[in-house]
Amino acid sequence: MEQVIKMSYCVNCGVELKPSEQMCPLCGTEVVNPRQPYDRKAPKPFPERMDLFMPQDNRGFIASIVTLVLMLPSAICLSCDAAYTGGSGWSMLVVGAMAMLWVLIVPALFFRRHPIVFGVVLDTGALLGYLWIIERYTETGSWFLRLALPIVLLLAVLFTLDYLLAFRLVRGRFRQAAVVMASLSVLPVGIEMIIDSYLSGAIRLQWAVFVAIPCLILALLMLVLGRRERFKEQMKKRLHM
Repeated sequence: MEQVIKMSYCVNCGVELKPSEQMCPLCGTEVVNPRQPYDRKAPKPFPERMDLFMPQDNRGFIASIVTLVLMLPSAICLSCDAAYTGGSGWSMLVVGAMAMLWVLIVPALFFRRHPIVFGVVLDTGALLGYLWIIERYTETGSWFLRLALPIVLLLAVLFTLDYLLAFRLVRGRFRQAAVVMASLSVLPVGIEMIIDSYLSGAIRLQWAVFVAIPCLILALLMLVLGRRERFKEQMKKRLHM
């Protein structure tokens, strides 16, 4: 006869538990069941890492399909542009957009270690390349080096710092939220400084201050709340964090 596996239930919140779970995934209570001890070799109910595609998926085949789909509009636009204008003008905007989409999609299929960091580097490069193509093939003036480049690099640096600090080094939900809010206070200040430098060469902080101050206040509030153990316990119970 097929053996029937009796499930354990959390003594605190009543959630059904798998044999591989040593702590309740909902409230964090330690699992206590003398009749069914913790089994390290049992299959996990949840994956240990988030992946875009399952291991059994053919990543190479998917990458090939995406590449062909993105190459088709690029080839059509280049052919039409060459046939009617005798050169490559507006079609480069389409080619640049398709190339940027390829960088955003295909490399992410193969990242196994540090996908966020490598993704930020590649995506930043793809976005900067497309912005350069827009400036190169449109009559919009010279704005890439003094405006687009520093803003995109600022966003990339702040996002990378948030990821490394809030999700790798800093422990605690409130401290992680404080790191994110602090970076959000830096972002508008940096953007306004870059825009002022590009337009007039003189930096005069105005609207960015009204955005940065509330973000800093929220960051300090998160740090203070993170030190109150009783408040943290109540929030964990109410929000199941």
